[in-house]
Amino acid sequence: MQTTMGARIALATAGLLLMPGGVYADEPIPPRFDFEQDELSAAWSATACAASLKITREPANVREGRGALELAWEAADGRLAIVSVSGISLDERARSLRLSVKLGERGPMMYGVREADGSSYQGYLYTPGGVWHDVAVDLDELMLSEGSEDENGRLDVREIDAIMVADLSNIDGEAGKSLGIKQGRQMMWLDNVELSSQLAPHRSSRGPNDGIMIDDFERLRARATEIHALPIGGPRLSLVDGPGGDDASALRVEYDRDGYRWVGFVAAAGHLDLTERSRICLSVRAEQAAPLQVVLEERDGSKYVARHRLDAERGWYELRLPFEKFKLDPQTPDENETLDLEQLRVIIPVVDTKKADTEDGGVWEVSRIWVE
Repeated sequence: MQTTMGARIALATAGLLLMPGGVYADEPIPPRFDFEQDELSAAWSATACAASLKITREPANVREGRGALELAWEAADGRLAIVSVSGISLDERARSLRLSVKLGERGPMMYGVREADGSSYQGYLYTPGGVWHDVAVDLDELMLSEGSEDENGRLDVREIDAIMVADLSNIDGEAGKSLGIKQGRQMMWLDNVELSSQLAPHRSSRGPNDGIMIDDFERLRARATEIHALPIGGPRLSLVDGPGGDDASALRVEYDRDGYRWVGFVAAAGHLDLTERSRICLSVRAEQAAPLQVVLEERDGSKYVARHRLDAERGWYELRLPFEKFKLDPQTPDENETLDLEQLRVIIPVVDTKKADTEDGGVWEVSRIWVE
């Protein structure tokens, strides 16, 4: 990454990833799929090397009922696994995207929807592999994909015509190294995919003193399997105990020094209005001292960076970084060389593992990310 994960990471191509050429059905399709039928609808398609898409009846790979969608493919550099359904017709106002998903191996995932005009909106998920994740995300917490354009800059729910899920491993170049490289035959399963009229709990919220909580890692602690973050550098992510009190949960990031240099995660912020805010804050703890970089990325890929050395002696502490302290990364030029908060898309905290005070592996944790 040097200061920005080397070249461009997968976020810089996310808009392209969510633009598969789906096969539209002759008749509009209700946005609910339980895969109980005998044959898979032609509205479903996949992009991957040697991809095979079918309905499976194997109980271990079905979340509910007797059937699930199974995607098998051969991992190949620069070839992503994206499964999508196109031609959706809504009979009521959708408020949330819901689906159950399982990958055969640990990896970074993306889910999203697309409008009829091609605008796409997305969210992230980390999976340790081999477990089902029951995703329920409010549509207004999906953010516009980088590389995607929308005339009004917001998701028009009634114009949604496609749902997409992707394994983000094996992207070309430095992006592939940061998000992970897989080899051999890979598997993905989907079940109970739908656009629902029910609301889903928000990860972001208003906090004390009118602050905006981006994520406090509390909502899904009970299940401890759904982490809506994009892993960078192949870490092992898990939800653990936080500082305590009203901050009970934290995201644990475990890394090996012999892996990718920069290890952390990506948190979505593009769906929030941060224009009147002055600083970003993190509650952090580290088992080893290590250089931390917090990267703010705009929609055009411009990155702004602030640095801090994690102090292992302090236990849990709050790190407050004024936006004015963030400096433009020279590898990502910006037309005005100014951090535009209305263009802020993601927040990327990463540790430089090669300069961490450890001989082999390390751990650092974040219990909250918020903006004041």
